[in-house]
Amino acid sequence: MNKRKWWLVAASILLWGAWGSLALAEGKIGYVDLQKVFQNYNRAKDNERKFKQEVESQQKEINKLQDEIKKEQEDLEKKKEVLKTEERQKREERLRGMLQDFSGRWKEVNERLDRRREELEKECIDEIIKVAREYGKKQGYSLILDSRVVIYGPEASDLSEEILKILNK
Repeated sequence: MNKRKWWLVAASILLWGAWGSLALAEGKIGYVDLQKVFQNYNRAKDNERKFKQEVESQQKEINKLQDEIKKEQEDLEKKKEVLKTEERQKREERLRGMLQDFSGRWKEVNERLDRRREELEKECIDEIIKVAREYGKKQGYSLILDSRVVIYGPEASDLSEEILKILNK
């Protein structure tokens, strides 16, 4: 979630920077609730569903590895007293290797999923910014801000619904 907020802040800065140097005295100013647009953007919803499927798939794989480790631990515990020292040490070493592999795999999967989520979110944020810029140019806006930097603004200046309609066409 922190990365999503980071992207939204970055988008705000981009929107502000893109038009910040324009004279505002006579220009139209609007704002967009990027979080609301993102949450209601059909592509973002689709991406979230796809991402959840990826997570579930990876979770099944992780669960399978956990089950194998648990089975090995239980088997070793049952046979610990009857195994020869050399055989017991071999199996304990194998179990340690399985645990290390699991730990590495867990870390790898989490990092990959984090990167994937960031990619999917960035695609949507980039598209939202692109549409907001195009809308602003076509409609003669001097400045379009993220609503989080607007302390006060009339409802008529909220362009969130217009941007969302364009995105969800």
